[in-house]
Formats: sequence, structure tokens, C-alpha cells
Amino acid sequence: MDDLFGKIKNHKPGVIGDERRFKSAVCIPLIETDEGYEILLEVRSGMIVHQPGDICLPGGAMEPGETPEEAAVRETCEELCISSGQLQVIGPTDVFRAGNVIIYPYVAILKDYEESYSKDEVSEVFRLPLSFIRNTEPEAYRISYQPVFKDDFPFDRIVGGRNYHWRKMEQETLFYQYRKYTIWGITAQLLRAFARQLKDD
Repeated sequence: MDDLFGKIKNHKPGVIGDERRFKSAVCIPLIETDEGYEILLEVRSGMIVHQPGDICLPGGAMEPGETPEEAAVRETCEELCISSGQLQVIGPTDVFRAGNVIIYPYVAILKDYEESYSKDEVSEVFRLPLSFIRNTEPEAYRISYQPVFKDDFPFDRIVGGRNYHWRKMEQETLFYQYRKYTIWGITAQLLRAFARQLKDD
């Protein structure tokens, strides 16, 4: 029994299901200018499968054995065609977790950047003034989801069967509009969290 209680006492809690989630890391690259800091954002190539044409932060999937910070730096260097020496990581912001996705964001100073990027993944880069997200609240919309069941789901084993009152699933979807650029979804969530972190400080 002491062994059992020891396992409970010494356990470091995780989040159920995290081991099955798609883990990725992104960078919030800040470029210093005479007018203040600007965030570098990408427009995803129209040739890629996932979210073509969407606006995103540089980043991508974590590789086995990689820390989130290492993944954020590696992916940013690959997508912007820069060296790791051009990135000075300041620290993490709040982790995004929804559905089967978890994203670790890191703020970094980007130095000596010459507007380079990988045309295989990126069609364009642009700069968003940091002051914009600090002074602008995004538009917020609610999306509701209904569960979809496969034919073999055992309705006969739950009270109410097919008429069971499932909890409604909702998601807040955010939009920023900066000039011609619509920044929405997860990218907008990450930027709002970063802006709120700056206000808290």
C-alpha cells in the first residue's frame, strides 16, 4: 500500500490525451524598427495541403527528441531561410490546446532579416506592428459542433441511447484585420494571448 501511495504522491500530473495530440511549436518573431517592434507573419503557399493561403506564424511539427523551443527555432530557420544565430529566443507564451492539437509558442528577436523565405512553404511575408495587437481587440465568433458517430457506436449501453443529451461543443474563433490581411483562427488566438501577456506585465 505504501508503494501505491508513493506513486500517487510523487506523480507529476499531465493532461489526459496529450500523448496522442499533434505537437508543434511556433515562433513569434519580433523585428526592431525606429517605430517599435513588428511581428513577422507568413502567408502560406497555395501549393501546400494544409491551410493554403492562410496567415500563420513560422513553425511546425516537433520531431522525436526535440524540445518545443528547439522545434520553434528549427522550423523558423527553415521557413525563413535564416540561421539560428539570427534568432534570440526571449521566452514562451501561453500554450494553445484544442481538440487533437497542442502548440507551444516562443517569442524571439529576429536580427539582420532580409525578407527571405522558403517558396515551397511560404508565398509572402509581411510585418504587423506589435502596437496593433496591443491596441486592437480581435472580432470573436462562436462555432458550435455536433458529435458525429460511427455505425458501431454502442448507444444501447448508455442511458438515453441515441437521445442522450450530449454536451454542446463550442469554439471561439478570432479575427484580426490588418490592411488586406485577415489573421484568424489559431494564429489570432496566439497573438491575442501574447498581447494579453504584455498587458499583464
